[in-house]
Amino acid sequence: MGKSLTPLTGLDAAFLYLESAGTPMHVGSVMLIELPARRSYDFHQALLALVADRLPRAPALRRVLHEAPLGLGHPMWADAPRLDLKKQIRKRKLPGKGGQARLMSLVGKLHAEPLSRELPMWQFVVIENVEPGVVALYSKIHHALLDGQGGIALAQALLDVTPSAPGTGKRAARSMTSGKDPGARDLASSATRSTVRQFANLLRALPATLKLAGSVSQAASMIGSLRENILIAPRTVFNRQIGPHRGFGAISLPIDDVKLVARGFGVSLNDVVMAICSGALRELLLTVDALPKKSLIAAMPVSLRDTGNKDVNNQVSMVQCSLATDVADPVARLRAIHDSTAQIKRRVAAFKDLIPTDFPGLAAPIWAAGLSRLWGSAHISERLPALANVVISNVPGPPVALYLAGAKLKHYYPVSIVTHGLALNITVQSYAGNLEFGLTACKDIVARPDIVARAMAAALTELTERLP
Repeated sequence: MGKSLTPLTGLDAAFLYLESAGTPMHVGSVMLIELPARRSYDFHQALLALVADRLPRAPALRRVLHEAPLGLGHPMWADAPRLDLKKQIRKRKLPGKGGQARLMSLVGKLHAEPLSRELPMWQFVVIENVEPGVVALYSKIHHALLDGQGGIALAQALLDVTPSAPGTGKRAARSMTSGKDPGARDLASSATRSTVRQFANLLRALPATLKLAGSVSQAASMIGSLRENILIAPRTVFNRQIGPHRGFGAISLPIDDVKLVARGFGVSLNDVVMAICSGALRELLLTVDALPKKSLIAAMPVSLRDTGNKDVNNQVSMVQCSLATDVADPVARLRAIHDSTAQIKRRVAAFKDLIPTDFPGLAAPIWAAGLSRLWGSAHISERLPALANVVISNVPGPPVALYLAGAKLKHYYPVSIVTHGLALNITVQSYAGNLEFGLTACKDIVARPDIVARAMAAALTELTERLP
């Protein structure tokens, strides 16, 4: 049984430890789904059958967490010997006439609820009564399981390009009741081997590190480069201790309109996405007379995953990008953002190999969780200099319409994470001709993410009207 245990890397485990600060660390999505015009069709039942049928192709959905005894290492994944899909795939119904506002409110409430560590750390919720002929599917999966690229691989296992009928799920149903939980000896042995391996990897990397540190000129150059490239963000309303409540907003913008602006001003599509976010945030802060004189800084996730790497884990870090919110003219702001993103590409290329994604797990469940609790209780994020004001992530998605359990996806909005000191997260995914923006926020700080979403549409219009 010990061979089937998969110890978490330090980065994967960190997403579990960070929850001790009172901030759930799962990501997800909201899909708006057009139901087939068949009276006998039940999306919830069809989804249960589909997931059961596709489980062999989705290993992340079968994994359950096990703690290492005595803190000998990071927690471990193992295939769940029993998997009750009715606990994992639930159903809710919006009250009254339903509608978008009630849907977004429910998504915020669902996203604030931590995932149980006694079950596989994912959940789907079918939401009925959204609008005639449309249901929503809210999904969440713990970030310890996978990063954005891993999420795309999982989506590919469940989604189809044609409205295929779901399978019977008989083969998967047998696998869901096989095997047994690992024993304490297996857990201790696997955790010890993993910790020894992680220490060995550090020792193997030590000669190169010492060689780098031994060169005074190289070390001085690196320190100078770090000092030059690390930005300090101004203090804003977003850089506060967050509470337990979440808000969510979403908007779709035509990708052709964004590409038109990118071509017209000779910048990238991502530059325009950042400018859209910048324009909306600038407008929001001007409205409440809280726009700082210095530009806001965005934290941008970047993948460290090599081409062809299909490991089911996290290989991601963060870089900074100036949003040029101190520039009033929208075109000049876009060009300033373009200059900032060009520097990011050079920075990632220079420092990619220096960003760690693993660390030894000996006693980590104790000391890392303790540091996380201290981070949350002592309001440390409000005392230290801010390195970013908001998280903005741009994830490439499918260019064509997709189907789930025989029903067509109308929209596919991402839902993400907020933490202490970063109370707003904007994640955008391309889907079937649109850019799907999902805004996740601490509700106590950004009560109406939908207002920010509408300001994004205005920011795109402002740039479109200035095209040469």
